[in-house]
Amino acid sequence: MANPWILTLANKWANKWVISTALIISPLAIASAHSEFYGIEVQGQSGVMVQPDSFALSIAVTEQGRFTDKIRAIVDDKSNQVVAIAKAQGISSDHISSASVSLRVIEAAKNIHLRKVEVNKNLPSEVKSKLHLNIRDGKRDASQVDHVIPQYFELSRRITVKFSNIDGYDDFLAKITKIGVSQISPLSMSVADTEKYYQQALSQALSNAKAKAQNLAKQADQSLGRLVSIKELSSNHYRAQYSAPMRSANSGFSHNSQVGNQSINASVLVKFTLEE
Repeated sequence: MANPWILTLANKWANKWVISTALIISPLAIASAHSEFYGIEVQGQSGVMVQPDSFALSIAVTEQGRFTDKIRAIVDDKSNQVVAIAKAQGISSDHISSASVSLRVIEAAKNIHLRKVEVNKNLPSEVKSKLHLNIRDGKRDASQVDHVIPQYFELSRRITVKFSNIDGYDDFLAKITKIGVSQISPLSMSVADTEKYYQQALSQALSNAKAKAQNLAKQADQSLGRLVSIKELSSNHYRAQYSAPMRSANSGFSHNSQVGNQSINASVLVKFTLEE
């Protein structure tokens, strides 16, 4: 017959093993029970309208000619005038870039070698005109005359000016066009601190999602429960806007530029439980 003390000790160890097993299995059972979400899932969107506060204008000063030192002097002079006008508008040197310079050779046509022109007028009734053209790369006799088209160069300097407001843009534009700049690129308009406005849009998107969820729950004769999940669907991906491009002009400007608002958008995906 088994010892009662031994049986009692064995039962205690068995009960502890069962309890430990139950504690290990219990969290897995809970996770399995919630593997399928029961509730409501909605997407919220919002946009914050912001006025651009950063502007950038790109200008090209270009000259063509046979001698690079001469056209370089002209380009430098016009560039210095553009920079001086910008500084007179209160723009600091940190917001003016004028180091981008490019030089290219303008292709000339092939040389045409005119050998000779012979016109014989022997009789009034017989007029003979002969024109001999010889275009070749071989040897030429002393009668040949070379007509060489001179080589031309194009030198260009690009200047970029950044504005903190649009107030002085029209006056600056009117002055630089009188200098004779070659091309004015589209004006870039952007928002400096986009992250601040994006965070505002995210908060509004969450409020929008909650309002949509409450409305759907009401339509289903249920009450909206707790918030169980939030997922950010958007990112602070902002693109600057551009105005229409224009070329140089000698006439003045009477139009005052206006800046429209731009939208910074955000989107979230949220999940709520439902309570009957």
